[in-house]
Amino acid sequence: MSSEIHKYIESAIEKNLNAEVINFPKEKKIKEITNLNKSNYYVWKINDKSNDDQLKAVTGICLMLGALIVMGLYSNLL
Repeated sequence: MSSEIHKYIESAIEKNLNAEVINFPKEKKIKEITNLNKSNYYVWKINDKSNDDQLKAVTGICLMLGALIVMGLYSNLL
């Protein structure tokens, strides 16, 4: 039974597929960067004026985690 279904599927695929092979052009090689100076990199700083809201968020998360750790230690020890 399965061989009959397999033959039917193969014949159906051969009838319905009219595919062509597409030849893609040769991919371009990416030029390697040879001059890697530290001055070319942009470093994200949390203390910038443009990141003021992000600094407040990080500070708030750190304070909250610190407070939870202190409360957890206090409740376990007493």
